[in-house]
Amino acid sequence: MIDLHDDNEIVKIDLLVGHTSTIRAEPTTTHNPPRTHDWEVYVRPADAHSDLSCLIQRCVFYLHPEYPDKKRELKATPFVIQESGYAGFHLPIEIFFRTEKAPKKFRIEYDLDLHTNVEGHPYHQKESYVRKYRYTFYDPDPDFRQKILAAGGKMKDIDTVSTNNNDSIVEEESTPPPAPASAPSEYDPDPARPDRDLKTLF
Repeated sequence: MIDLHDDNEIVKIDLLVGHTSTIRAEPTTTHNPPRTHDWEVYVRPADAHSDLSCLIQRCVFYLHPEYPDKKRELKATPFVIQESGYAGFHLPIEIFFRTEKAPKKFRIEYDLDLHTNVEGHPYHQKESYVRKYRYTFYDPDPDFRQKILAAGGKMKDIDTVSTNNNDSIVEEESTPPPAPASAPSEYDPDPARPDRDLKTLF
């Protein structure tokens, strides 16, 4: 449990997690079923001028089992995976921070949706989705605090924060575009997957 005194510090940082999907001019002919979309999924700083390499040790993206090398581990920026596919699926992402103090890892339960052309809009070729995650760290050690600030983090006024019983918390703010028609989520092997780890604000 955290006892918030005047000498405690709170540091926060915002990360963007999102993806784009683009309908291919022609489906692939080397896959069965043919792949109709090109897509990429990413973890980025909310501040475009920041560099996450000083804060994030690695990101692990867990793709659907149909993909070879379904566990994709990236140890350097940019934290981006590019692939092709024919349907959306559940894509967990684990973010490992450069600290020895727990918690060292956060897991995001991400849904990769692949859009389809909306009736009457045959050239609706590309869609983008993004969610903002705010990580709040309570009284981090000096070395880790500097890493957070160097990556674009900010100090938070302790007077505006109520007592929390965790050393860190994560908040999710979703900023989706107008809802497109989605491709079937045939990739999801477990519709009854565990609840999300994060607090959904919207």
